[in-house]
Amino acid sequence: MPMIHVLNATASSTERKRELIAELTNTYARVMNMRPDTIRVVIEEFPRENWGVAGVTLADSGQNESLDAPTNSTPS
Repeated sequence: MPMIHVLNATASSTERKRELIAELTNTYARVMNMRPDTIRVVIEEFPRENWGVAGVTLADSGQNESLDAPTNSTPS
């Protein structure tokens, strides 16, 4: 029984988690030629202060991987 384990530093809505679980399951089942009912998906969400990149927590770094977040770049 395959298990897909997602570690996420950004909290997601229940609806987004449902969509992610369905998409991961369907894609894995198609690519690996397996029945979807045999595939398990686990999502673990961590506070941004508990996740570090390059020695700095995500909370302190200002990094935001969300497409909904404003960007720091200015248009050319």
